Amino acid sequence: MYKNMISGTEADHMNKIWEKILVIVSISFLVSSGLFGQDIKITTADDNKKKFMDYGSYFKNINGSSVFINADTGIYFIYNHELAEFQTAPNSSFKIISCLMGLESGVIDPDNSLLEWDETVYPVIEWNKDMDYKTAFKTSAIWYYRKVLDMIGREYVQKTLNSLNYGNCDISCWQGSMDNKVFPMIRTLKSINGFWQESSLKVSPLEQAEVMCKIFRDGMCFSEDNIQLVKETMLINNYENSIKIYGKTGSGIKDEKWTDAWFTGFFECKDKTMYFSVRLNEPGTGGQQAKEIAINIINSEFGG
Repeated sequence: MYKNMISGTEADHMNKIWEKILVIVSISFLVSSGLFGQDIKITTADDNKKKFMDYGSYFKNINGSSVFINADTGIYFIYNHELAEFQTAPNSSFKIISCLMGLESGVIDPDNSLLEWDETVYPVIEWNKDMDYKTAFKTSAIWYYRKVLDMIGREYVQKTLNSLNYGNCDISCWQGSMDNKVFPMIRTLKSINGFWQESSLKVSPLEQAEVMCKIFRDGMCFSEDNIQLVKETMLINNYENSIKIYGKTGSGIKDEKWTDAWFTGFFECKDKTMYFSVRLNEPGTGGQQAKEIAINIINSEFGG
């Protein structure tokens, strides 16, 4: 009767073997999917509330993903779920968080937020002037929010990102890569580099959409007044069927090509609010394309 029994030592040995097998299988999956070595986080959403959608017709063979979260039901509408959980740099979509932190910390005074242009001649003509926080947001002026974040300081920024669980929360490369390929002639200037711009901070579309929900639905980390100010700044237009869309684009450059193209925010339609993030991982794509895809999905899938 004792022939089929396994000793405690043998059982421990077998458990270790199975653990090694599981590690090998996991690594093999990551390598085969192209995600090995990247920071990946899985949503905490209930699997029963995830709906995997086929939005391929909107992306038109562009490699990308999208996440929409219904504010009331908590249902996730996810396209290309592996990419939706894949973390990359947020680039200028991070200005949503930068603007909120600037207002909440008192660094940005909404009634007197003008910052002086340092007379660097930037390729974007709209950046070459003194500007307030709204103009800087609308024109995506990196230099303005670089100054704001430096005035806020690392400690405040780190605490806020940790509270929001914003991606990998990594601001270790505070100054950024100092090699912003979006502007090759001035790529090493501090004013156009930062941890959010193809550097240490990484976030997935799923996490971006969840952060929008935490802030604009739940009021996490920021006062109601400051959230309202940023909401007003994010409004891009009133579209058909009385849809109001709020968001921010973002783009980066890798290997001399545009990539990591974002449009992140939320929309309101009648009595419905949804938080979303669309990202394109196709070389040569930009934030405006991500924005167009998001608007088409919103109007066609949720605007009725």
